[in-house]
Amino acid sequence: MAFKPVTITPIHDWNGITSITLQDVDMEMGQIATTLKRLARGFPIPVLFNDQLLECSCALDGGLTFVDTEIGAIYLHGMDQPNGAQYEFDVYLQGLPIYSSHSYTSHRHIIHLDSSRFHARLPDRDKLVDEADVIKRIKAVLAQTIEQRFIQMKTTLSDEEFVGFYEMLRHWELLKLLNDVPVVPPEALREIIAYPVCDTEVFDNFEQQPDKAMTRIEILARGIVSIDDDIKQDGAGRYLFAWSRDYLLYQGRLDSGHWLHSLVRHLNDEDLIIETVNETHQAQFQGDWCWVSVRFCDAYQIRLGQDVVEITADACYQGQENADDIIVPKGDSSAQVLQQMASFRSEYDDFQESTFESDSDAFVAFVVANTASDPANAMQRLLPDFCGCPALYGKAFVVELDQQGKPASVIAYPGIGSNADPSNQHE
Repeated sequence: MAFKPVTITPIHDWNGITSITLQDVDMEMGQIATTLKRLARGFPIPVLFNDQLLECSCALDGGLTFVDTEIGAIYLHGMDQPNGAQYEFDVYLQGLPIYSSHSYTSHRHIIHLDSSRFHARLPDRDKLVDEADVIKRIKAVLAQTIEQRFIQMKTTLSDEEFVGFYEMLRHWELLKLLNDVPVVPPEALREIIAYPVCDTEVFDNFEQQPDKAMTRIEILARGIVSIDDDIKQDGAGRYLFAWSRDYLLYQGRLDSGHWLHSLVRHLNDEDLIIETVNETHQAQFQGDWCWVSVRFCDAYQIRLGQDVVEITADACYQGQENADDIIVPKGDSSAQVLQQMASFRSEYDDFQESTFESDSDAFVAFVVANTASDPANAMQRLLPDFCGCPALYGKAFVVELDQQGKPASVIAYPGIGSNADPSNQHE
């Protein structure tokens, strides 16, 4: 195959004009162009390919701000904004690319090595001599350069702005720079916003990150705790305690010397005691998935240290490592507690939605059966919502159930209801 000759020509004269013409090269034009563009990105002099100026965006004189270091010049990308974090880098020697870390991003730190200290393998100059040792040194100097940049930024940014760089500081193992900053980055904190459950990938997440950094005064006002419990194994007692007190949760993501550690209360260091209030009885729930003993009561108290909270509206699973039962106070007639006891995942990690729904329906009926004050009250609590059927509005029915609790017959009762004839109504 014949190929059109290509030419590479410097813009400025240097000992005359240097031009390179390639003929009968076994490469397609697109491949040649791509290769030349990559090679020219950090080149110290302008380069033309077929009379088109190639981009030299990574060159020392390409408009970027480089920092002189012991290994050469370094440009730090994305250090001006928290979401600009970049952890990869390209290395150039005498303007030619000689090493690149992971290539999944085009936004990278740029390093031009000092050619008097570092050398390329001849004849191709495509690899560094003693590459492994040189890259290790490069990473160390890059980290030091980034640390110095952060130290400088710390003096010019507000506390709230500086902690916004938390993820970058964590990656470069520089969280110690936050130790004396009087606000805590939101990434280190969580708030309990909903009923705690055992598997937040299946059920709704009950924790969220605060929407802003928090001051020492704000944290002291709410209180902050750490909890290491696995709800399915250890129960939800400590989480329900923290939720009822509106405590913040510490995520353990700050340097060991940070001032926040002195404020954190570690709930797993304290004995957990859960006691029922006016317990009426116990019963065994047997669903398709969940089999568990259930204790019914007016309320229950969670005691940690000298603190006690009383809960009347949310059931609590005590965990396999504890009593392995469920406490249902009178204010909770739902099946939400099953989400503390089981994730309803199969051996293949698939969520068994139909089984979850059937167990939930059965548990609601089980709670009603054990707490209803009379049959009419039980019927009212178990009946579904008929708002989607206007033909039933204002009507009355006589419902008969069989020995298994299934409807045996339903008869419209003309003597009761908004459309009934008043003469047919009886006291």
